[in-house]
Amino acid sequence: MPLKDVTAQGVEHALLEFDRLGRETFLRQYRFGPARGYFLIRGEHRYDSKAVVGVAHAYDRPDLGPLRPQDFSGGDATVARHLESLGFDVERPPRNPRWTEEELVLALDLYLRSGKLEDTDQAVAELSRVLRSLEIHPKDRRAESFRNASGVATKLANFAEINPNDKGLPHYGKLDKVVWKRYASDEDALAAAASAIRQGLGLPAELPDEPGQVQVIEVSVEAQHVERFHVSIPNKDVEATRSEQSLVLAFKQHLESQGHRVTRHEYPLGGPARSLYCDLVDETEHVLYEAKGDVLRTSVRMAIGQLLDYRRFEESPPRLAVLLPRQPVRDVIDLIRSVPASVVWRTENGFEGA
Repeated sequence: MPLKDVTAQGVEHALLEFDRLGRETFLRQYRFGPARGYFLIRGEHRYDSKAVVGVAHAYDRPDLGPLRPQDFSGGDATVARHLESLGFDVERPPRNPRWTEEELVLALDLYLRSGKLEDTDQAVAELSRVLRSLEIHPKDRRAESFRNASGVATKLANFAEINPNDKGLPHYGKLDKVVWKRYASDEDALAAAASAIRQGLGLPAELPDEPGQVQVIEVSVEAQHVERFHVSIPNKDVEATRSEQSLVLAFKQHLESQGHRVTRHEYPLGGPARSLYCDLVDETEHVLYEAKGDVLRTSVRMAIGQLLDYRRFEESPPRLAVLLPRQPVRDVIDLIRSVPASVVWRTENGFEGA
């Protein structure tokens, strides 16, 4: 190994030559590039460690001359360790800190939504930007590669390895598995935690316990608690939500004009953003409504699932109904009735149903 021939005396001669020539000339003369992280420290001066060792070799072994950059590798396990064994002080580049739970939550949230991704993927680049913007780690403790796209993609692959239904990269940390166990089975809690972290609110103190008997709370229909849903047409969910809100308010007025008492039910499951809200309850007829702003099959199927979810919390199971902005096709009506549930839609003259 070439480094075994380098002595402290040879290094001292190389340092004197470095001072005499100046850094730029010294590196150019011996064809070394500037050090990227490892420097020999002498007082207030910093010397490119690999170049110094390469030139020191010429003083110790004049028969062989200086080492070329390609003759040996620099870094922690070679040059830095050898210089320290000779009694010199070496400055190392900052190492990236370990991933925190907050950072892992954001990475897991992306993995469960998108799976493994390449470091060239836009979603990976965006998460890298977010992680770099968080004030979790002091900037002086971050290496140049801190939470870059390659590191983010690797972390997604670590979660893939933990996932029994996927295959990724091993050598993940203990905290990776803790975060997986804590959040992978409760993606609603994961999404809420990720949202809180992005807003600078940090993680909740602890995950809420599994709800026992949920206390159903009556709230105003006008209270705008909108459960987001997505359909396949771009931007359609925004339009559908607006249409849904207008539809609910119109139907509320229709029922109240007939003397019905109309409310909305909240189902608190505990923790931040952990309440469910139905769209409307006809307390007079004991009917639970879920509205959708379109008549897409995917939207209707979601409405059915939401109704079944809400009904399990009601002490006295209500009848179920889907509220739509217009009459759907016959097959969708049959789907709703098979639940069983009713379907009501808006017409020019008010509302009709099947």
